[in-house]
Amino acid sequence: MAPSDCGGQALKRRFGAGVDNLSRNVDRINQLNVFPVPDGDTGINLYHTVRRAYREIERCDSDDVSVIAGRFAYGALMGARGNSGTILSQLLKGFADGLGEASTISAERLAVACNAAVAQSYTAVSAPTEGTILTVAREAAEDLQRGDRGSESLRKMLERLVATARASLANTPDLLPILREADVVDAGGMGLLCFLEGMQNGTSRTQVTSFQPTASLPAPAVHAESYGYDVQFLMIGADLDIDEARRELEQIGWSVIVASAGDTIKVHIHARNPAIPLDFAIKSGAALDDVVVENMELQVQQRQSEGLALADRGDTEPSGVSVVAVVEGEGLRAVYQSLRCSAIVPGGGGHNPAAEDIVAAINETPSERVIVLPNDSNIALAARQAADLVAGKQASVVATENVLQGIGAMLAFGDALDAEADFDATATKMRAAADDIRSVEITRASRSTSFGGLQINQNDFIALVDGTIRAASPDLDDVAVEALAALQTSGAELATIYYGAGVSARETDQLIRRLTKSIGGLEFEAVYGGQPLYPFLISVE
Repeated sequence: MAPSDCGGQALKRRFGAGVDNLSRNVDRINQLNVFPVPDGDTGINLYHTVRRAYREIERCDSDDVSVIAGRFAYGALMGARGNSGTILSQLLKGFADGLGEASTISAERLAVACNAAVAQSYTAVSAPTEGTILTVAREAAEDLQRGDRGSESLRKMLERLVATARASLANTPDLLPILREADVVDAGGMGLLCFLEGMQNGTSRTQVTSFQPTASLPAPAVHAESYGYDVQFLMIGADLDIDEARRELEQIGWSVIVASAGDTIKVHIHARNPAIPLDFAIKSGAALDDVVVENMELQVQQRQSEGLALADRGDTEPSGVSVVAVVEGEGLRAVYQSLRCSAIVPGGGGHNPAAEDIVAAINETPSERVIVLPNDSNIALAARQAADLVAGKQASVVATENVLQGIGAMLAFGDALDAEADFDATATKMRAAADDIRSVEITRASRSTSFGGLQINQNDFIALVDGTIRAASPDLDDVAVEALAALQTSGAELATIYYGAGVSARETDQLIRRLTKSIGGLEFEAVYGGQPLYPFLISVE
């Protein structure tokens, strides 16, 4: 081995340092999410992808780089989460393939492997988008092809790789307008840069530190073990300060909505103890009126019982085709089970499953032919990768972009089973049904920003209409009305509202009454979904 070459254990240490450096930048990467939604999780997805990869080499003492790189790539393929994590796993696979059976890495071999990595990643993505992690990887690898590699040390080559990746990342907003509008660089590209910087600088670490993100994602406002109380009341008084009331109430509970009209402040809040917000209102000098207190814990228990009963009526008999779906929320899981979904992988926005989780679910189904519903555009690549990794079964992905499209696909699946349609025809019917579903997803803005001409303030309610932010307001009802108006519901007949964890049936009924008055020609129905982060999901068909 030449003095500047890298052996297997040295590569292992560099991989470990890359994982370690990525772990320290998870929060920074998460904050680059283009949409101001509370499930921006690129940093978490990338970290878990490479952390799973490192598990494959943690106890490997081989000094052969082809062994270390091959095992690391396999771990990344299985642990891939989200689109960026899946693309990174493909980069690592291509890198390993580019090394071939080499026992060491020279500067020249590094250039060959990096360009093989880029070729593999572009092949794995059906419609590559420039201005992303793909661009950063490609431009960095291409730069290694220039110059006299035979006279350049491996250390210098790594320095060039990182420097070019850094410059490419800075240029991503010029290639992708959505990044420029959000005033951020590409999050996946940033994650790749952090990994490469760690590899460049770290050669002495032998272990990867464990990691817990400090500010990665807002926790769901409520938890199954303690849903609390839904409290609503009016505060009446001439000298009330609405801003102070909002600040104080946000320290008391969650899902706080405060609105004023004249001398009256309308308050909605979820709290562990309903007496505390009422006590605050009285101590502020306000007169109280129209007080409503509902025990959400009892409501959830009742809905869970009803949901389990519904799920028990699902078809559990093995059939020619089975469905695996990624679903978050106990109510939504019950809906999918009632529609004859064979296996459910927990996950969704802010909680992306690994490719190996989907592989395991496919293998557990009773059929040799399986259709996968990722139900999130950020899970689709990992789902396709899982389908490719499965041995002994035929797996196909119907790329549903949200859980509502997935429900439409499941309804078509039932019809196809009853008609004894073949595998390909079933998948085609499910794709068509998913495309027919129009969707509104309502959540809270994770930060203040401007997007698509909208001025969005942190904690505003925002509505994504078919995946694009179309409305923002402090008032949830206003956002829902504006979103459905933007959806152009002419010709539609039914809107189904799936209400999430911590949302009461009474709140949902109030929203339906407002929507019924504002949106003509639609029949509304409410279903408990139990999903976190998104208080309301609305499908229109």
